[in-house]
Amino acid sequence: MNAPANTARSRQEPPPGGRNPGPVQDGVRTAQLRWEETPVRDRLAFIRRLRHLIAENAESLAAEAASVRDRPLAEKLVSEVLPLADACQWLERNAPKVLAPRFHGRKGRPLWLHGMDFEVQRRPFGTVLVIGPGNYPLFLPAVHTLHALVAGNAVRLKPAPGTRHVALAVARLAFAAGLPFPLLEILGDTGAESREAVAYGADKVIFTGSSENGRSVLARLADTNTPSVMELSGMDTVIVLEDADLELAVRALRFGLRLNAGGTCIAPRRILAVGSMAGELAGRLAGADGAPVPPVQTVRDADAAAALVNAADFALGAAIFSGDPASAHRLASRLRTGFVTINDLIVPTADPRMPFGGVKASGFGITRGAEGLLEMTFPHVVAVRRGGMHPHFDEPSVDDAAFFSAWLRAAHGRNRLRALPGLFRAILTKIKTTKSKS
Repeated sequence: MNAPANTARSRQEPPPGGRNPGPVQDGVRTAQLRWEETPVRDRLAFIRRLRHLIAENAESLAAEAASVRDRPLAEKLVSEVLPLADACQWLERNAPKVLAPRFHGRKGRPLWLHGMDFEVQRRPFGTVLVIGPGNYPLFLPAVHTLHALVAGNAVRLKPAPGTRHVALAVARLAFAAGLPFPLLEILGDTGAESREAVAYGADKVIFTGSSENGRSVLARLADTNTPSVMELSGMDTVIVLEDADLELAVRALRFGLRLNAGGTCIAPRRILAVGSMAGELAGRLAGADGAPVPPVQTVRDADAAAALVNAADFALGAAIFSGDPASAHRLASRLRTGFVTINDLIVPTADPRMPFGGVKASGFGITRGAEGLLEMTFPHVVAVRRGGMHPHFDEPSVDDAAFFSAWLRAAHGRNRLRALPGLFRAILTKIKTTKSKS
């Protein structure tokens, strides 16, 4: 399916305006069906070439992303380009296993399904609409797009306002790497274009943005019951325990407040300090590189901190700083958020192996990692009966009721041994009834 990397087709620019030539709907659907039937390892050929092109064009990609918020080139290289290349490599190494069919035969099969074999396939939805954010215009929409494509979907990518040039830069590299044109369409970046894209229709929507805009998109998707992943606003808390390395916590908070000019969904928005260290922590954070610093709130203990985090409407992530990783881990396990970091902030969430997503007002569904790749598919189960026994097709009788009641007690009752004589009697009765009928 993929054009070789050295062909003229693979070196072409995207179609004018990022649009697909010809009748869009029919052309995209035909191309997507061919793509779906292409083995996963063959789909990944363009990902491998794309990763190489990302490395060779790293500075120009970073410059495109940096221009959106006037950020330093080095920051965008490490926060967007490098994680994108790593995400490509993760797909190359793991997508075949994650998307492989799962077979279920005799092991664990209920006895009443004797002769049945099952296969759970992962099937692409068809066309996925990716609505990207403005804070990380390269990494986030590109990763979602590549996961959707590797899973066998076609993608319509709607960039955030002012970021279309970033999406086009990624598309050019993807086409140069051999991705067939109809599988990726770059839409306009206005708000009206977002509404039109939803109205146009998609088989699944991946939205990253504010909670308010997410609710607006969900309201439109409700008319068609279109499934979606919503990666929405965060109001993340940093908990500094009494045994924490205060210098480390201050460095981390300063980093989180200045990264991307504060425009990170899991940037620290609330600081909880346990016990007496709140005053010193607040003093050290004053005037943190000019970035606004959230007030430091004193809490009695870790229990009180957990209660405040779990009572919040937003639950994207949280961070804990402590000199005792074991106790910090126990606290992290109690927090009802999508991601928790211990003695670190923000950066670990970019690991391509890790799923990312929020709960409550921060959204639902998962992006990235194995779970994020599976989000781009739905389970398709094929059940095969081997052998000619189909007793369930017959009309049930009184004897059948007695047999299944006895079977339930013998298989699932508290005293299974005492239920066996009743099961044997039910089996003998059923055999006699069957013989008399024949």
